[in-house]
Amino acid sequence: MENLKEETKIKAFLNRIKAEWPGVVERFEFKTGSVIYVHLKEGISSMDFLGKLSRQVERFVDFSKPIILYHIESDGMNLRSHPINWYSTLR
Repeated sequence: MENLKEETKIKAFLNRIKAEWPGVVERFEFKTGSVIYVHLKEGISSMDFLGKLSRQVERFVDFSKPIILYHIESDGMNLRSHPINWYSTLR
């Protein structure tokens, strides 16, 4: 049951990212329950995502299950591995 709550919170977190910055994220793809590929829109680099948004996005984290986000740039060829373990230590 706890796992289901965490998954719901993670999906809400991803939906909030997409809603807050519609010009940045094309879609999310779950590879596993904790590894998520972030497909960025054309013209957005993974460094843009990390540099400009990661600090703002952290405030949306309210789940304790760690997730790792991998950023895929719009050409589909570059998989930039900038794993960020996002989770909240608050219970």
